[in-house]
This record gives sequence, structure tokens and C-alpha cells, in this order.
Amino acid sequence: ASANPQIPDRGKVLKIDKTTGKVELIAFGLRTPNGIGLGKDDELFIADNQGDWLPASKIVHVQPDAFYGSRSVDFEGTEGLKEQLPVVWLPQDEIGNSPSTPIGLDVGPYKGQMIHGEVTNGGIKRVFVEKVNGAYQGALFRFTQGLEAGVNRILWSPNGDLIVGGVGSSGNWGHTGKLWYGLQSLRYNGRSAFEMLSVSSRSDGFEIEFTEPIRDGQNINSKDFMIQQWRYEPTKEYGGPKLDLENLDIGQFKLSEDRKKIFLSLAGIKENRVVYFRIVNPFESDLGHSLWTTEAWYTLNQIPQDKPIIGPDYKVGHNQLTSSEKSEGWKLLFNGRDLSGLRNYNSEDIGSKWDVEDGTLHLSATAVRADKAYPIGDNLVVTDQIYENYEFYVEWKVASCGNSGIIYNVIEDDQYVEAYLTGPEMQILDNSSHVDGQYLAHRAGDLYDIIPAAFITANGPNEWNRVKIIVEKGHVEHWLNGYKILEFDMWDEDWDEKVKNSKFKEMSSFGTGRAGHIVLQDHRDEVWFRNIKIREL
Repeated sequence: ASANPQIPDRGKVLKIDKTTGKVELIAFGLRTPNGIGLGKDDELFIADNQGDWLPASKIVHVQPDAFYGSRSVDFEGTEGLKEQLPVVWLPQDEIGNSPSTPIGLDVGPYKGQMIHGEVTNGGIKRVFVEKVNGAYQGALFRFTQGLEAGVNRILWSPNGDLIVGGVGSSGNWGHTGKLWYGLQSLRYNGRSAFEMLSVSSRSDGFEIEFTEPIRDGQNINSKDFMIQQWRYEPTKEYGGPKLDLENLDIGQFKLSEDRKKIFLSLAGIKENRVVYFRIVNPFESDLGHSLWTTEAWYTLNQIPQDKPIIGPDYKVGHNQLTSSEKSEGWKLLFNGRDLSGLRNYNSEDIGSKWDVEDGTLHLSATAVRADKAYPIGDNLVVTDQIYENYEFYVEWKVASCGNSGIIYNVIEDDQYVEAYLTGPEMQILDNSSHVDGQYLAHRAGDLYDIIPAAFITANGPNEWNRVKIIVEKGHVEHWLNGYKILEFDMWDEDWDEKVKNSKFKEMSSFGTGRAGHIVLQDHRDEVWFRNIKIREL
């Protein structure tokens, strides 16, 4: 590329004199926030691909007289050299198989970070970089997928778009299932995505910052995270395994007052490790957004000194409303202490099957019956009034091989012996072992026997799940564990057709209620509920 003095601040690119080996920076005719291959503070970062003496791909910070580990050409001459550690490792077959050139990122909340392409893993990855004890290290995230080819080059264009060049070849060099070529233009639309913005190290743990505040009232906690660490050891072999892989226990769990930062103290963190973070129980943001990605990989070359985690004390408060929830109009439907305000369907009383166990609403397993005929008789009405437009929230867990459901817009009348005769059901199920887990529209989160979820988000038996059901002017959404898994409209021709093709086709009043109660199903299987609440829309 040639210099273009008429366009200032166009970024920089390396020029190498092949005779003298001298390296210099020259201007470049495309706008790049930090230059081609240049990252934070106009320093040079490059990607290196897995190979011999390289157990996984990596991003390195180029410095004078540094050695980056390749001993194949001159093993004896490099034997005494100390390898400079990477800024980030890119674990093979997880997020980094064939990384391409890093460039600076200068849009939205990501200013000062880096991105790079990926040929075989595909997409664009993002790197948050910080200096610890004078050296760069940081966190790696997925950023953009769904591109038409494996990404070989990315550049910023003069109009601010990100130009993505894709290329592939035979063998395993290319993004599986994609083209061998591609040229696309991406533009930041100014809208926010909910994800981890940064992961930064502390003397006793880590701080995770999100792009949006975490929605209040979800009672996030340490069990929502899974954290591991491992190390790599370069050898003459191609690539290399994870060594000393271990899970890390979370000690203190803190949440900032603006709910954008989480602080985690971790016992047993070690230097020269990759620390892997996964949000195993996703949650929503204040804007109602699902998590864009649930994973991060932090390369912990060094642990900072005298920099402990901070943050206010945080305590999970089940079966309570926060001040912000109260101001938004939320109403608590179960107090966690007794069964007040609850009753069985078509009854003023409550059966003996329901009780309160450790702050949860609990349906005990019923006695085995020779027949499986309905009615069961102990379906539980949790709304003391009829609701038409509302947002309903609850958390549930079910015993192994268990089955239950949340039935809504239920018409209560003596002519209907069961709630399911009138109300649609969001299925509760142990997908892994219950026979219904084999059938579409019978799995956890499905609109039972009518619409299957777009994807599976349910946790296993005896694990808690977060549910949100929104009903507004006949439009219904099912959310499970932070993700919208299906939506539909009631009372139109498409709805009528779906009902006709289901087991409810002979039930003339099914799905006709424009308003109704919400009922928790007694399906003879042990199930628990907590944090049951509702607000009118």
C-alpha cells in the first residue's frame, strides 16, 4: 500500500526492507482505528497458528529481541531463550484454529479492544487487553458469526464499514459448510448486544463487566457460572493438550450497584493459565436482551498484586421483590413461607400434595395409581385474579424423569374439570429421561403438543430454570433460561389450524380465553417453584 498524505490519521502498516530487515511504519489508505495489525496504543499484535512448539493458536505482542517459541529451525541456538507468553491463547477447536491478522476496534462500547478473523473456526473474534505488571494479557470472546466464508482478512473502509474477506481451500482449511470465498461489508448499527464486555484480573479473582445492566430480580449467583483453568506446554509435537485442567470454586460473589459488573473471588487461581468462564445459567439484561455469547477465555500470565476484587455486598433474595420491581408494578404470588393466596383449580382449598420446602413451592410425588386417568385434582392456581396482558416470571426444577407444566389464560368454571381443557401449556420436563423428551412440542419450554421451541435451553433434572411468559394482545412469548424460544399469535387462522392438528382439537374451549388464571400442573411428579411473580402490561 502506498502513502496517502491527503487523508490524515489513516492508520499504519508495516513496511519491511528484505535486504536490511529494517521494519518501519507507513501510512495506509484505509481508515483503521489502530492500524493494520496494530492494537492498543499503536503497538503491534499478530496471530500465530497452532503447530510444532505451539500447543494452540495465539495472539502475541511484538517487541524487539523477543522470542516467541519456534525452535524447529535452530533448536540448539534457541535452547536457552525464554519464550514471551502470548497476550491470549486461542484454544484449538473451541474458538481459534486459524486466526488471521488482528486490527483495532473503535466502535460502541468496544473502543480500545481488538478483533481478528478466523478461517476454520469461522467468524470474527474479539480481544480485551490489559496490562498486568507491564505486560499485556487479556480475554477472548466470540464476536460475529454467520459470515459466508472463513475470515482471512478484515479491514476498516473509509466510510467506517468493516470489510471482511473470506477464503478457503481443500482439506480442513476453510469454515465447514461455508463457501471458499467471500467479500462482505459489516456496519455497526449503534444498537447494543448483551454480552461480557471485558474480563479483567484481580489479585484474588476476576471482574466481569457487561455491556448492559443485568435485569433485576433474577437472583443471579455463583451457581450460574462454571470456571476452569488449565495450562499449555509447547513441545516439538504439533499442537498439544490442556494440562492440569481443573474446576475453580467461586468464593465471594458480588454485583455492582448498576448491575453491570460481577466480581468473583476464586481459590486456587495460578499464573500461566487459561481461565475459562462459562455462564451455564444465562440471564437477561435490563433491556430484555438475551446473552449474545456465554463464554470467555482469559490468559492469566501474571496475577496483579494488591488489586483485590471490590463491590458492594450482594445477597440473593428469593421470593422477594426489589425496589425497582415494585416500581415497575410486579406482584409477588408466593411468599416462600406458606401457601397463602394459593388454591386448587375449581376449589377454595389446597390439597395436601402441595407444601413449602426450603422456601420453594413443592409438589410432592403422589402415590402410584393403577390407572393414569385424569383428573388429577391438585392443579394449583397461583393468580388470585384474572390477567389479560401480563408478564409472568417463575423459576422451576423437576425431579428425574419428571413432568409438569405452566398453564395460562385458564378459564375457571365447573364445566371444565381440568385447567388444560382451556389453557395453553408451557411444558416442564426432564428432557433427558422422560419419554416425552423424544417428541417435538413435548419438551421443556414447548407450547405443549402445538409448537416446539426453536432450540433447547432447559437444564437437567433437579436444576433450576428461569421462565418468562409474556401475553400481550394475543401475542405470546415463551422464554427459558434467558432466551426467547418461541412466539405465536392466538385467535387467528394460523392458531386455529395449529390447534386442529393437536390433541386439543376436540376441546372446543381450548385457547379461547382472552384472559384467565395461571395454573401450575399436578402431573404426579415432584416439582419445585420459587420467585413466582407477575406484572400487568
